[in-house]
Amino acid sequence: MRIKFLSFIASFFMVSFVITSCLDDDNNIEYSPDATIHAFSLDTIGYGITYKFTIDQQKGEIYNVDSLPVHADTIIDKILIKTLTTVSGVITMKDKANEDSIININDSIDLRSPIKIKVWSTEALAGISPDQVKEYTITVRVHKHDPDSLKWNYVGAMQNEIVNEQKTIEFDNKFLTYSKVGDHLKVYQNSGVSSWTAAGVNTEGDLNVLPNSILPLDGVILATANNKVYESTDGINWIISTKFSGEVNTFVSKLKIENETKITYIKTEEGKRYFYSMLESQLLNQPTETLIEEVDERFPVDNISYTTFSKGKNNQNIIVGKHEPAIEIDINNKKVPVTISWGYDGKTWVELGAATAVAYCPAFDNPTIIYYNDLFYIFGDKFDSFYVSINEGVAWKKASKKFSFPNYDWSESNITESTEEKPEFRGRKKYSVIQDTEDEFIYILFSKEENITFTEEVEKEEEKDIRATEPKDRGPYRHDSEVWRARLNQLWFDLDPEHAGQ
Repeated sequence: MRIKFLSFIASFFMVSFVITSCLDDDNNIEYSPDATIHAFSLDTIGYGITYKFTIDQQKGEIYNVDSLPVHADTIIDKILIKTLTTVSGVITMKDKANEDSIININDSIDLRSPIKIKVWSTEALAGISPDQVKEYTITVRVHKHDPDSLKWNYVGAMQNEIVNEQKTIEFDNKFLTYSKVGDHLKVYQNSGVSSWTAAGVNTEGDLNVLPNSILPLDGVILATANNKVYESTDGINWIISTKFSGEVNTFVSKLKIENETKITYIKTEEGKRYFYSMLESQLLNQPTETLIEEVDERFPVDNISYTTFSKGKNNQNIIVGKHEPAIEIDINNKKVPVTISWGYDGKTWVELGAATAVAYCPAFDNPTIIYYNDLFYIFGDKFDSFYVSINEGVAWKKASKKFSFPNYDWSESNITESTEEKPEFRGRKKYSVIQDTEDEFIYILFSKEENITFTEEVEKEEEKDIRATEPKDRGPYRHDSEVWRARLNQLWFDLDPEHAGQ
């Protein structure tokens, strides 16, 4: 970048001032004391995008609120300043000799690191008022993290006595994790998820097996086990509920409808399964069970997971679960088990779409569905990848590699233990999931597991040109009982725009 020396300009103004001061008062010239930047902009940055810059006059800072994309430093290492306006001052920056020199904006400049500039008022240049100089720092904020990537963090440890299947719910501003330890069902509670310090407490009462479904409501928790309904007001003490009749297999979901919450569940009557519903308000008064319809044979029977989203003015549920027997489709003359999603609008359950070879989600023994960043995601015990739907569960595809799990690269070396520094999720089977919708986190709680193995497809060394693959066994490895969380970087940027470029 070419720069002109300030000393010449300053001399010009000093001479001009001396000449002017010798003139009559009628010929006096008033020099502007303005020493501020009024406008700043850069040339377009990739794809013709112009980023708006903020000028903080009080702090003397010029910066872009919306950070540039990750790796944009390859663009701003040599970029033109399109606009740099002051009313009548002179703008300088330090040259290689550490002297103040005038900026020539017709030359490119390196903005990968913050630069400092000075605005000199004409009176400062003339030597009349040397203090009328203002310094600015120009900072171009660039995302250090890809906004489309899912960032994972280790949160903390849980008790290593948790080695079996588990279920976690949020109730009364606490998170409760249930798991069978020895001959007893135990509950572990935590009042916050930012730092996990779960404390183990034995459950008491009639419930002594891990429920196949748990439904937290306002002031009460409902659970099903052995075709019975149990209820608890604290998550520790349980009694058999008298509010439900017959053989209740599992709770399916809860759904806000206007000012009411409708809970849906499945009962078996004379060998057939039926959907029933009940309003939450009726639990405290006069329980009324309402028959909805017979359950379709393709509806999941176990490990049901549901999520809720708003459509227009109404809320809807989408659920997935384990199918028994498995539902299969033909892909390249091979039977492949798939996950079928169902939707509920408060009146009826409907199968969503039809799984095809190009739009399906594989079957999982313990699937989880979440509504996240206006999209639907499914994942399960393989922890190989997420599956995403952009059309409310009708069609599914494998999510981008950026939106993925922190899987270890076994091609570099083998590991015997998954750690915070070298995590591996694939092959894990005992876990539960919760969502923090306020801070946009996805939490996964893992039981301690030993001797975990899995199989992944790797490229054949001798056939890399045609990208042929072969199955490769990995493991065994182990991990402690632990909690991990993930958040999409873009949502982090939206929640904390001030530090978006950090």
